[in-house]
Amino acid sequence: MKNGAVYEFGPYLQDAAVRTLNRHGAPVAITPKAFDTLLYLVSNAGRTIGRDELIRAVWPDTFVEDGNLNYNISQIRKALGEYAPGVPYIQTLPKQGYRFIAQVRALDNGVVEQSSNPPHTSQRKQRGWMRVAFIFIPLAATAITAGFLLRPGDAMRGTSGLVRVTSDSGLTMTPALSPDGTLIAYASDRSGEGHLDIWIQQVGGGEALRLTRGAADGYAPSFSPDSRTIAFRSERDDGGIYVVSALGGESRKIASQGRRPRFSPDGKWIAYWIGADPGDASSSFLPPGTGKIYIVPSAGGAPKELRPEFAAGGYPIWAPDSRHLLFLGNRDPRAFTLESATDWWITPIEDGPVVPTGANVAFRKAGFPTVSQPPEAWTADGAGVLISATLADTRNIWRVPISSRSWKVFGVPQRVTFGTALDVQPSIAGNRLVFSSLHGNLDVWSLRVDTNRAEPSDGLEQLTRDAFAHSYPAVSPDGTKLAFSSRRSGNRDIWVRDLRTAKEIAVSIPPGPSFNPNFSPDGNTLLYRAAEKQTSSGYAVSLAAGGTERICEDCSDYGWASDKTKLLLLGTSPARISVLDLASKRRTALLNHPSYLLWNPRFSPDSQWVSFNATIPGRSRIFVAPFGNTGLVPESEWVAITDAGWNDKPRWSPDGKILYFVAERDGYRCIWAQRLDARKHPLGKAIPIFHAHDARRSLANVGVGDLSLSVVDNKIVFNMSERTGNLWMANLAGVR
Repeated sequence: MKNGAVYEFGPYLQDAAVRTLNRHGAPVAITPKAFDTLLYLVSNAGRTIGRDELIRAVWPDTFVEDGNLNYNISQIRKALGEYAPGVPYIQTLPKQGYRFIAQVRALDNGVVEQSSNPPHTSQRKQRGWMRVAFIFIPLAATAITAGFLLRPGDAMRGTSGLVRVTSDSGLTMTPALSPDGTLIAYASDRSGEGHLDIWIQQVGGGEALRLTRGAADGYAPSFSPDSRTIAFRSERDDGGIYVVSALGGESRKIASQGRRPRFSPDGKWIAYWIGADPGDASSSFLPPGTGKIYIVPSAGGAPKELRPEFAAGGYPIWAPDSRHLLFLGNRDPRAFTLESATDWWITPIEDGPVVPTGANVAFRKAGFPTVSQPPEAWTADGAGVLISATLADTRNIWRVPISSRSWKVFGVPQRVTFGTALDVQPSIAGNRLVFSSLHGNLDVWSLRVDTNRAEPSDGLEQLTRDAFAHSYPAVSPDGTKLAFSSRRSGNRDIWVRDLRTAKEIAVSIPPGPSFNPNFSPDGNTLLYRAAEKQTSSGYAVSLAAGGTERICEDCSDYGWASDKTKLLLLGTSPARISVLDLASKRRTALLNHPSYLLWNPRFSPDSQWVSFNATIPGRSRIFVAPFGNTGLVPESEWVAITDAGWNDKPRWSPDGKILYFVAERDGYRCIWAQRLDARKHPLGKAIPIFHAHDARRSLANVGVGDLSLSVVDNKIVFNMSERTGNLWMANLAGVR
């Protein structure tokens, strides 16, 4: 198999160098491992490939089960349309393996190496030109009209001339085009120093200039209208907005705590917002009290808050007239749900009414799983706003049509890019579009810690490595087994991995998705949650004897008592947190609150105390309450372990004298420990256990629901996302 080869079969072109699969010039969505599996089959067309050989080729350094291969073959068949009436490509040979049976032409640098029944001359010339276009993409920054194009009939609403701008092995992201389209600024960790800096380069190529240095991340640049100044977010000195010359030099701070700066088109103002950025490139969430929008004179001065009457506001971008801002906002301080309370709004920067755009309705019609998406960039013609949104597990750039007269969103969002990675952070100048294409691997990690002393070592180890996301990790008390939730088999199942042998097995019962595994104190039983039609149910799997039993309904989390006779349940009845007696199946109310939502109940190792966190949107505190089989524990008996801010996932040390948790107290999402006295009151200050300040490898890139901690004698197991990415450029159709 030649890494630079292009393989042609039927209407498909598979390019090994740029890792694309196209049908009649349009990209075909396919997962990375399915792409590798197809590439191996295609490059060995006509030969029977045994299952073991295929697994070794696609997963050379990882032990996987046959189910992974079955899933990849299924995904390939779907991508190639084999489940619909048509030409078969892959032949299954029982007890032997697979054979790619379609005729294949291998091209290298546009030259046919082998051919069988060559296509029509015009098709051959066209496909040769496509190959030449891909070869010269890294050298050109002008329109190349081959490659990453559109579905038939979409030419007026997508992109053409896709060009790769950067080729870094790490993380390069948050691009910004200068207004004249000649310069591009972005954030990258290419220096190798473990943080993001601001870089700038000519769009047509040439050496990049590093503009910022220092230990803190700098990202989200924005050009002034004359392209001479760049505003950006820096994490130094508790975070804020800084400006620096596009030629280099010292940067200066103009606003504290701000995020995502944007110069006004007339250059007089910089808009920004203050709040908690989700950081996972997958959602926006603006519950009450979590965001405020500001403008500050670009030359420096006092910031001015806009729409202070809003419960939350964020992600402002300028309208073309420099007199209005479009932002994502929640107007109702009583409404905590994103769907019912959040919309795009237009506000004048001087006096005047705020106008809802109706974007929320358009997003619902488009079927986006997260209803309100942040606005990213206004198109040059003033008729649309670019966003990054997820549909059918693919995140792409979309254009939302909007009227510059009525400020109303009309019609439905139109997809602009069709890649299979995370297409995010678009910037536009004229008809030229640049965006980040990110890849994130959500894996399970183990940190060596003396957990009864809160003393970490340097032993950070990655436990999972395949291309699928691994959520809700849990480790058995003896540290030998790992459980997690993953879609690697096509369904979201619970997998158990033997950390000594690396063998894995799925233990949950399909077809419903399964989450949140939790080992019993002796490690012989595993609980998990299965989503069902109207509720969630808890199931217990015997790892020693086999067999699965439904334990509870209306339960989404649980904590074992040390003697295995009781479970803490998170649900709605008879209280938010209740106690289940496993012998009688009786549930007794334990913890409730009229305003706070309670989460993550866990018994202390002696089962005399219960830890949990209590949240309202934007804030989450950790508490400990005594346990005594006497009904609801009054709030007056709760012991506060953490102060205000975001604190989550409390977990006991094996001796019950320390609580471990995730917190954002230093501006990043990190792992902390709090020592407790005999009455379970905090003893001294919280201790940092694992700082995750790296933009590339971070806990902040994990959804709060998927993130979990598991603590045993000598280790803490948790999941963490590692992002890599580069920048791509294209021409946006229909914009001048």
